[in-house]
Amino acid sequence: MVNLNASTLQLPLDSNPEAEFHYVWLRDNCNCNECCHSDTKERILVSADIPLDIAASSASLDEQKLKVRWNQSNHVSVYDLSWLSQHDYSQGSFTDDPATSGFMPRVWGREFESSIPTFQYRELYQSDAALRAWCESIRDYGLTIIRGAPSNEGEIERFAEHVGCVRETIYDRLHNVRATPGEYNAYNVASTTLELKPHTDMPNYNNPPGVQMFHFLQNDSVGGESTAVDGAMVVRQLQERDPDAFKILSSTPVRFRMFSDRGDIINSNPLLTLDVNGNLKVFRFSNQLAQPANIAPEQMDAFYRAYRKLGTLVEAPENKVQFRLNTGDIMATNNLRVMHGRNAYDADSGGRHLQLSYMDYDDVLSRLRMLMKK
Repeated sequence: MVNLNASTLQLPLDSNPEAEFHYVWLRDNCNCNECCHSDTKERILVSADIPLDIAASSASLDEQKLKVRWNQSNHVSVYDLSWLSQHDYSQGSFTDDPATSGFMPRVWGREFESSIPTFQYRELYQSDAALRAWCESIRDYGLTIIRGAPSNEGEIERFAEHVGCVRETIYDRLHNVRATPGEYNAYNVASTTLELKPHTDMPNYNNPPGVQMFHFLQNDSVGGESTAVDGAMVVRQLQERDPDAFKILSSTPVRFRMFSDRGDIINSNPLLTLDVNGNLKVFRFSNQLAQPANIAPEQMDAFYRAYRKLGTLVEAPENKVQFRLNTGDIMATNNLRVMHGRNAYDADSGGRHLQLSYMDYDDVLSRLRMLMKK
């Protein structure tokens, strides 16, 4: 039975016997050919044109469909009950995205070192199941290792285009990282032999690249083990142990800058960007790219107390994994969540050359949705 109220419609659904929908929402989501393009499935109806006094003049259930006749233009809309169940916001916000439905990040610390998801390069080209598992691992854990990639220049760029497309920044589309003894290309710490502390890349962008990929064309040097820290774990610890620090770092903008001969990008954002539900959306952390704090004097001490607490958690041994990447290996991280780094190494002990490319995280989820459709 359908009940018509002043501004809402109530009906029983299998998932919710007291489901309730606002008239304006139902009218806005009419999918008839007059309101929604039959081919593109895009809305034709202009939402702002829906009258303020829109209401159902009648409504009925017919098998697995709800039929509503509106008080404006005598228009009729028909809704599948399964679609209404999927989009039933009366029980809370719904998730109809197959790539993220029910998703919660699987946070990790040092114990993850022995179970980092590892894939074979060739299988990611030959098997949809393997590629889907890789996309899911980037989503769930934010860190993967790929073995056996050909040691060809530009191979990491080709892999990015196999999954989605390359995300370009002010650095080269295909970026080389190497240090030649006595002749360092030392535009940043990555191109020296020094230790590289855990960090996320490009925090100076309002929308940092979502997936970062290192491909080792050669790694014969002693030292230089790769490191990684899960920002989601660090944020969880911070929120539990020091809620005030969490609040400060999720509301205080920090300025980052990165420049090259192609551009100069400066932006200010909180280190912890949260979504509308208060969950971590973007983690920004880069000691080497942070600019002088520009914070009100009365807030400076509290900010640095919180900043130190976050840095201590990032450096905590229980939060860091360490592993060796060899020639032909690729490390891929969710750069919106996971920090990466490396130990110092001896450039005189052997060659070390890796190429770096980026994708957007949205492209990984897009690929996952396409694979799910198969």
